[in-house]
Amino acid sequence: MLSKKSQYAFKALTYLSERYEKGPVLISEIARKKRIPLKFLENILLELKKAGILNSKKGKGGGY
Repeated sequence: MLSKKSQYAFKALTYLSERYEKGPVLISEIARKKRIPLKFLENILLELKKAGILNSKKGKGGGY
């Protein structure tokens, strides 16, 4: 059985892969669509970014 953190990471990565060609995705959009607590998701995505699994873009039009 996967931990909640792993389950949420998998859901977020799946959503991001489905939207890959459409550009950056906001954390709030992922949290809303996949029903993941926003603060928890922020920490998960930051860890994935530090591990080199994700990229992010700051500012207008930014996201993961």
